[in-house]
Amino acid sequence: MNALKQYWRSCLLFLSVSLLAVPVAAQRGAITLPQNLVQLTDKAETIVHGRIVRARVEPHPQYKNLNSVVVTVAVKESLKGAPGKTISFRQFIWDPRDKFDLAGYRRGDEVILFLNKITEIGFTSPVGLQQGRFLVQTDKTGQRVAVNGQDNARLLEGISDQRATAHLSKRAKLALAQRSQFPGPLPVDVLEETVRALVSDGGAQ
Repeated sequence: MNALKQYWRSCLLFLSVSLLAVPVAAQRGAITLPQNLVQLTDKAETIVHGRIVRARVEPHPQYKNLNSVVVTVAVKESLKGAPGKTISFRQFIWDPRDKFDLAGYRRGDEVILFLNKITEIGFTSPVGLQQGRFLVQTDKTGQRVAVNGQDNARLLEGISDQRATAHLSKRAKLALAQRSQFPGPLPVDVLEETVRALVSDGGAQ
């Protein structure tokens, strides 16, 4: 009887974790809806720019049949929230294949993460999964750029209509205008300037 109760409890927990992805284009096993930068910023509890120092797969400490990847990030800069010098989070593994590549989290990668609020049982994930996880790289011109798992598709839709963006620097406004028509890597400083403006303004109107 106890085993049956544990089974149904685990099923309910799995369902609750699955529902987290619905209001958010797809990581393995999870379907998400496209979101722009305003939505990502509004929904994120914490936004950090940092470097992954550790990632490991392990079962949930209480619900052993739920696999997760635990990621630790050395925080370079906090754009929303106050995480401290490091932040660790536990992300539910949707697909068994994610166990072999740590759900794409690689030690040494520089990232900008838009993290959801932590659930009651300790899970969180980037908002929109791959949409809220940006890899920071240096392009062929030497410029530092950030791109998410959807190649920044639809990231800047509607951005020009936001009150907060009226106060951006001329360079940031020009970059946003160009990238809204031709999605792709966005300069890191432009992304961060825009996020700060949205956070300061309280997000979308």
